Amino acid sequence: MDRVRIANAALLRKLLLAVLLMFGFAWLLVPLYRVLCEVSGLNRVVAADALPDVTTSQPPARPVTLQLDAMVQPGLPWQVRPVQSRLQVQTGQLVQLQYEMRNNSGQSVVGQAIPRYLPAEAAAYVKKLECFCFRQQAFRPGEVRRFPVVLLIDRQLPAGIDSITLAYSVFDVPGQGRAP
Repeated sequence: MDRVRIANAALLRKLLLAVLLMFGFAWLLVPLYRVLCEVSGLNRVVAADALPDVTTSQPPARPVTLQLDAMVQPGLPWQVRPVQSRLQVQTGQLVQLQYEMRNNSGQSVVGQAIPRYLPAEAAAYVKKLECFCFRQQAFRPGEVRRFPVVLLIDRQLPAGIDSITLAYSVFDVPGQGRAP
């Protein structure tokens, strides 16, 4: 019986050692796997020192003049104007502005605003979060409303652009607005 007990104790020690070795191997495998991935490029893992420095990859904020305008095709009942026509803004910061729209006719009308940017290449760097141009606007006769525009000018804006004109053209929506 003693011999069986000794054999069982030896087997138990071997099993405990095997469990500890498996746990240790699994514990060491995580950092080893990370190193293996960094070296081989598996799973698109890159070393931390290969990542771009976020603090220096973004250009610093700089002032930009934002000029606001609106245009309505002759003969249409809309009157559209920015509440402020010129703003000094910083790249990378949210800008909130307003446009006022008025239906000067005695009929209900539906219109759509389309933005234009000057210079045209600035359009890629103006990110609008809220704009009345995103959807058609229905107005009762004589109604006046103010619409917010929330935007951000990307810090990647080319250095040669220090002034941007944002102009809206407003059109009637065919079949939705006034009778001919």
